[in-house]
Formats: sequence, structure tokens, C-alpha cells
Amino acid sequence: MANGNSFLDELPKSLKTEVSEICEKLPSAIGIFEQVFEYAKGSQVAQKRAKISESESALNPNAAIFTLKDVSVLSPVRKKLDLVISTSPETTKPILLLLKDTNMQLKISELSQNVKFASFLPVPEKPNSMYLYFHYIEDAGAGQADSLLINLNKDAVLKQFQNSGILAGPEQTFEQCIEYMRKQAILVGFRISSPFSSLASETVYFHVECHRGIKEGTLYFLPNHLLFGFKKPILLFNSQDIESITYSSITRVTFNVTITSKVGEKYEFSMIDQNEFTKIDEYVKTKQVTDRSMSDEFKAKPMGKGQKLVEGNSALREAAQQLEGEGSSTELPLESDDEEEDEDFRAESELSDGSEGDPSDAELRDEGYNGNPEYVHMEEYEAEANGDEQLDDELRDYASEDIPLGEGEEEDGSGVEYD
Repeated sequence: MANGNSFLDELPKSLKTEVSEICEKLPSAIGIFEQVFEYAKGSQVAQKRAKISESESALNPNAAIFTLKDVSVLSPVRKKLDLVISTSPETTKPILLLLKDTNMQLKISELSQNVKFASFLPVPEKPNSMYLYFHYIEDAGAGQADSLLINLNKDAVLKQFQNSGILAGPEQTFEQCIEYMRKQAILVGFRISSPFSSLASETVYFHVECHRGIKEGTLYFLPNHLLFGFKKPILLFNSQDIESITYSSITRVTFNVTITSKVGEKYEFSMIDQNEFTKIDEYVKTKQVTDRSMSDEFKAKPMGKGQKLVEGNSALREAAQQLEGEGSSTELPLESDDEEEDEDFRAESELSDGSEGDPSDAELRDEGYNGNPEYVHMEEYEAEANGDEQLDDELRDYASEDIPLGEGEEEDGSGVEYD
């Protein structure tokens, strides 16, 4: 039930369990619960915007510590906004803002407490883009955390840094922009990790493409977290909170991974490329996460004697039917140790004239060819062949007899004179 309805994943665990139990008894209730959830969520957004609008007039445009204009915000809203780190007019403490002109769309205060995690992440198949991700609580003690996701265009960001005079020197790169933003974050009380940077540690972190249910996304394996995004809900796991990992549905091409948290919640990620297995397995071992793939829960259940016998006979019967039906198989070995079969094959090859499916005499008669003057009966062919053989024998006997010489004939020579 929970896998098919993403809003359940955003509920507290106890409430999620109660809603799931009700929906199992009354499946039609899931739609009503979802409508109530969306309505309540909309009301919260409206209240937040109202609170923000009350303090708009108190903003001091000269209090900005850092500004990045016209960035593409993907969550919680999809807009082109300005990312600003400023000081609060009320507390004079640093705050993080999203602005549209002078209108605030989002505010995060008490950054040292409310920003739980932040990181630069690569965008799959888009080398000129970079994600900036925040996992935050909007107000201290407000409850559930939310996600802020920004898509940065590397060229546009680098140009802004150059125009503002932040970067100096002949060689200016986007890596320098990242380092500058990380330093600004430290000054205001939180940290932004950059595990995929060329300046990072020697440990290689990675990401894989996969599915969660019907949703396709990217699973990032980070120094202390696992992150799946970026379709709502975005999932973030602290590696210390992961109890175990399980590999399943393993094929030649893909496999599935199920992550179990210490509170018993399970999250399955499917259709992962087999080439990623070694990296995931090494990461899991490094984090000392238990691999439960070989636990009793996932082992095949033992069968009774009767069940084994029936299934064994069924398998043999199926194999025999395949051999009878196919006749030959492209998967047979090129060489066979069965001498009798080789002899039969050679004998058939000697009798065959190279054509396939030559009709026999009986087949010709069955198809009515006897009365057709265009076709010669097989027995006539055989009679002619026998006659030819008898004539050959007589010629050979005649050639082997001694021919007596007549009177006056010489023994030497052929009797023919040559000029």
C-alpha cells in the first residue's frame, strides 16, 4: 500500500501504520486520505507565505552576505529564484532566503540547527550542471524536515562570480565557485559537502540509476548518507541508521537492493546495473552494514519428498518434450562423443544428394504423381540403374578376354602403320 502512494512516506511512522491498516480494510479510503493530506499541506504553505510576507518590509537589501541570481529551483517549488544568504532583521543572525525580485518564497533561519545536510551532487548525463541539495527544517522544532533542490548551470554561475569580482586570476573554474560557497556556508553556521569534487579525498563516491516502484531516479552513495532523488519524496538515509542491506532478483543484467533501517522500515531499489554491484558491495562493507541476502528469510524453502518427485518428473518430462519438438538445438556442442550418432550422420550424408526433404516413392504415390506423365516412377529409375550396371559388367568381361590372332598377323603392334 505504501509503495504505491508516496504521500504515506511523508507521514510519521505511527500515523503511516494506522492509515495503512485502515486502507487495507477499506481500499477506497486511500484516495480520501490523500486529499486530506494535500489540503493540509497546501494550508501549511499558505501560512508560511503569509508569515514571510509580514516580514518582507523589514528586509535590508544591504545585509546580503552572498547572492546567486536566477538559479533553477526544482523543489519545493519549480521557479527561477535568487539564492541569498543574509542576516535576519529581527535576530541579526544569518538566514537563507529564496527571493523572486524582492518577494520571499522560502526562509530558513537558525542555519546551524535547521540545515541537517547539504551537498553538491552531479547531475547524471549533464556534465555542465550541478545539484545543490539541502535537507532542512524551516523552523526549529517545527517537526518533519523538507528538501531544497537547486540546479546550477556551471557556466552561468562561473560568469556571475567573474562579473562580481569574487574570482581573480587567469585560471577560473567552477570548482573555485564551489569552494567559495562552501566557505560562506561555514561562516554562517553549516557545511556543504562536495564528495564528487576533484579536490575531495581519495575515496571515490558514486551514484547509480535505479527505480523505486515505478519512479526512476538516482541513488547516491555519499560519505555518511544514501540519497535517492529527485522525484518526491526525496529519500535521505544516514548510513549509521541502516540496519542491513539485501540483494535480490539478481539476473545477468540487473539486480535489486533493499535497505532496512534500524526502526524496521524497508526501501527497495530495483533495476540496478550489474556493473555497479562491486562498488555497492565495497561501500556496504566499508560502512559495516549487514548483508542479509543469505539469511533464512531469503533462502529457498525445503520441499517434501513427494513434491521433489513430482517436480523432478515434471522437469524430465519437459526436457524430453523439448528434445522431441526441436529435433536439433543451436546450443548443442560442436563436438560429440557419441560415435553411433556420428556414424548415422555420415551414413545419411552419403545417401543424400545434398537436398533437404526429398520426397520418397511412397510420398510421391500418396500425392498422386504416379498418373502424371511428367514424373517417372522410382522403380523405373531403379530398373535403368540395374540395366546400366549389367552392361558395365559385360563390357568389363569382354575387355579382359584374350583375342586370338589371325594368320599373317604379327603379335607386336596394333596393326596400324604410321607415316
